[in-house]
Amino acid sequence: MQSIEESPRSELDRKPPAGKLAPHEKVSAVERAYRRHHALVFRLALRYGRGSRAWAEDRTQEVFVDLIEAIDELEALEALEGWLYRATTFRCLKRLRRERLMQSAPLRWFLGAEEAEPARPDAIAFARDDLKRAFDSLQTLPPKERVAFSMYYLDGRPQHEIGEVMGHGKSYVCKLLQRAVERLREQGWEVPFDDS
Repeated sequence: MQSIEESPRSELDRKPPAGKLAPHEKVSAVERAYRRHHALVFRLALRYGRGSRAWAEDRTQEVFVDLIEAIDELEALEALEGWLYRATTFRCLKRLRRERLMQSAPLRWFLGAEEAEPARPDAIAFARDDLKRAFDSLQTLPPKERVAFSMYYLDGRPQHEIGEVMGHGKSYVCKLLQRAVERLREQGWEVPFDDS
């Protein structure tokens, strides 16, 4: 039996046989998908969840439960990353809409819920200012550096994949990232950099 590490093109990448998968095959395929793609789903959910790890973990779990139910309908498991991206986005947006609805005054009154304590205005102002400063700093980067930086730090993409998308080698992507990090550090930002 081969492991995922032994074969980059595991059973998960092959088209499923016609018809439905047996329950144990579904679980096995989803386990492999989870090992391979959970970081992508978690990072995306973490971004939607405004940095809440617990919120992101819940959405990650929901997405992989959805995958168990949908795996028979997937045409090709090669495109699983795209499906997971869409499913995560859908799950997160659905949850955010529900949370917003639950915060509405009529619904809180109907359910007898107490009004949530509003965030302190000074904390909101500081967070907004920091976010604006970060966005402005990113906008000062040259386009290629900005794209490479965003893909690496915001989307969590590996350097070789960024290179494929941008049409450059990994070493050039590494240089773009180093330059972007240096420029941001000059502006006072702390940015960790690992060139692996």
